[in-house]
Amino acid sequence: MNNKYLGCLLGAAIGDAMGAATEMRTRKQIEEKFGYVRDFLTPPDDTFARGCEAGSVTDDFSLAFATIETILSSSRIDTHVAEKALIQWGDPANFYSRFAGPTTQIAIRKLKGEVIPDSHGFKLCNDNSKASNGAAMKMSPIALFSHGDVDKAIQIAYTISTVSHHNNISISAACAIAAATAKAMQMDANLASIIDAGIFGAIEGERLGSETGATLAGPSVKRRIEWVVDLAKQDKRLIEIMDDISDLIGTGLAAAEAVPAVFGLIQASFDQPMEAIIAAVNIGNDTDTIATMVGGILGAYYGNEAFPTVYLDQLNRINRFDLEIMANAIEAFQ
Repeated sequence: MNNKYLGCLLGAAIGDAMGAATEMRTRKQIEEKFGYVRDFLTPPDDTFARGCEAGSVTDDFSLAFATIETILSSSRIDTHVAEKALIQWGDPANFYSRFAGPTTQIAIRKLKGEVIPDSHGFKLCNDNSKASNGAAMKMSPIALFSHGDVDKAIQIAYTISTVSHHNNISISAACAIAAATAKAMQMDANLASIIDAGIFGAIEGERLGSETGATLAGPSVKRRIEWVVDLAKQDKRLIEIMDDISDLIGTGLAAAEAVPAVFGLIQASFDQPMEAIIAAVNIGNDTDTIATMVGGILGAYYGNEAFPTVYLDQLNRINRFDLEIMANAIEAFQ
């Protein structure tokens, strides 16, 4: 049987590293500069990953990797472990910390005891800018600790998310990705059941986030997943569906954009996992994050054999990973 644990780690890492070069550009700008990207490229100097070698991951996968390492070394999953992982990852000595998004940066500073003054000079009723995808982006590999239990995956996502993104929208998005990943690990899973699990996760995450954290004003992750899946079912070429997703749903930093976009691309190209990742890399805007989540979910479904072996070798070498050992350790974790 294909290794679903390794498949998830590998798919997520491929998506992050491949999307690092295209991030922030529109689909047409990506096409004009690179053509249709199908491999690791050296990130240009006008991207966040400037200076990185082709095949290097960014915050999306490195945050998941660091969290998994801390869980394994601590032998438990709780908020203390999540805090420890975030602080260690955010240490300026850590190369990847320079990629931290705005919400994650503030969370790290607060965990270190820093008092963050309100940038507006007064307290907003809701700081809606915090409804970002920083929790969801790392959640697929972390959800492997559920061993395919959807309810457990949702609880893990909630626990990890509260440390940095304790609000209804971000947690809804993170739980959607976690639940879909857990379902994808199950032997009887299929496209419909994975998407249904994602919708269920979005509902539960919205409830948990609203009950215990901030309720922010913004779109429903659950309803946007439903909408984008309908868009992706249209009889159109993949490139046209990519444009529909980008124009109507959005593919940016907002959790209610990036996470529904993931499910749209999975719906449109479920039977071609590598092509789904590549579509995410070329869709525009937050490409590395969307590709990470697409790769994680589909890797958990298809296993590592869905991806070229050369990518595993490159990612391990360039990033000093050993994804096979990590996959085995997660599988053995109780």
